This record gives sequence, C-alpha cells and structure tokens, in this order.
Amino acid sequence: MLSAAQLLDELMGRDRNLAPDEKRCNVRWDHETVCKYYLCGFCPAELFTNTRSDLGPCEKIHDENLRKMYEKSSRFMKEGYERDFLRYLQSLLAEVERRIRRGHARLALSQAQQNSGAPGPSGKNEEKAQVLTTKIEELVVQIEELGSEGRVEEAQGMMKLVEQLKEEREQLSSTPSTIESFAAQEKQMEVCEVCGAFLIVGDAQSRVDDHLMGKQHMGYAKIKATVEELKGEFEQLQEEDLKTSIRQLTSAALKQGEPQM
Repeated sequence: MLSAAQLLDELMGRDRNLAPDEKRCNVRWDHETVCKYYLCGFCPAELFTNTRSDLGPCEKIHDENLRKMYEKSSRFMKEGYERDFLRYLQSLLAEVERRIRRGHARLALSQAQQNSGAPGPSGKNEEKAQVLTTKIEELVVQIEELGSEGRVEEAQGMMKLVEQLKEEREQLSSTPSTIESFAAQEKQMEVCEVCGAFLIVGDAQSRVDDHLMGKQHMGYAKIKATVEELKGEFEQLQEEDLKTSIRQLTSAALKQGEPQM
C-alpha cells in the first residue's frame, strides 16, 4: 500500500515542497534513485497494490520525463536494464505458474477423492462424531457404576465431561454445511491460466468480467505480454548483431584478398 508521502509525490511531484523560486533538483535517468524497471516500461510494484500478490511499495523515482530521456539517449537498451527487467518479470511468472500448478493439483485431488468414494470433510466429521458417541456411552456406563457405589462427586465430575463431549458432537453436526458447500462448489471450479485464481465454471458474466478486469489478472497478463515482447526484441537485436558481425568479417576478408600496391 502506498504511503501518504508516495501518494503526494505521485499527485504533485517529488518537488512539491519547493518554493517557486527554488531550483529543482536535476536527476539523470541513470541515477541510483531512479526505478530502472519503470524506465523499461512499468514498475511491477504498481500492478498488484492491495491484492494478495502485492509486491510492496517501490521507493524509487517513477518519472515519465526521465523515461523519455532514457529512450532518446544513445545508451538505450545498452545498460542491461531491460535484461534485468526481463529476469524479474520471468521470476514473477514462475511464481504464478507454480500457483496454477498447485491449483490444478488441488482440483485433481478433490476429483479423485470423489471418484474413489473417499470420505470428504463431511465424512470425516461423521467419523469423529461416531467416536464421541462411543466415548459418551462408555462414560455413561461408568457414571452408573459410580452412582451405585455411592461415589456421587466422581459421577458428577464425569457428567460434566459427558456434557462437553455432547456439545462437541453437536458442533460437528452443525459445521459441515460450510465445508460441504465449498467442496460441492469445488467440483465445478477451474483455475485461471493467467493469474491462478479459482473460478466457478459457468459463473455469471458480470463476475467473470470483474475477474478479467481485476488488478491481479490484468497485472499478470501485462507481465506475460511484456516478457514475450522483450524476448522478441532481444532476438531481433541478436540477429542484427550477427548480421553486422558477418558483414564485418566479409569486409575484412575482402580487404585481405585485395592485391597489394
């Protein structure tokens, strides 16, 4: 989440506290306080604010003019910023791809349990309730024996334990509704292949649109598109460098073959 100072910086600029006649601080695009990711296109920290993928605030300068100066400079794409940017974006994609795989594995396990007839959350609660019932019955027998022996205080203490076990058993029978509804919903769920979120199959279009326009989905979609774009640019640069090297080698070979005057 952005701090108050960062919000003011974005709205009014970092020099907001300077008087009109004060000279503004000139910062070059290659200064250490400038966000190099922003120079390359955007800062990933701005994509996921207040989502579960929040990367935290970026403390460095985001300035559109500095980005334009960098793009016009003779050092554009020669400082290694773009390669660092690509590596960072790829690491973010690798993390979301792990999340997507975990989501698929979770749904596959749930489906396998349903197909095999393995007890789900509700079945496990029923098993626990049966164990408690058996324990309660055993305690009731012991209480009757204590009562017949005149050990009233011990019998009363054990009755309190029986009441606690009965309350626990009632809780087990009243809680499965939430768990079962989620499990039933999970049968009809799928994993978003862009951001890893769980989606309900056949959900209302309005909720689908909300998801597609959400920060997390749009953020990862932008990262994925940028990675592909950067890869293409690097491949093109590599081809151009290769062609330049071939031309230079050819030119040098031709000069060596020329007759000496």
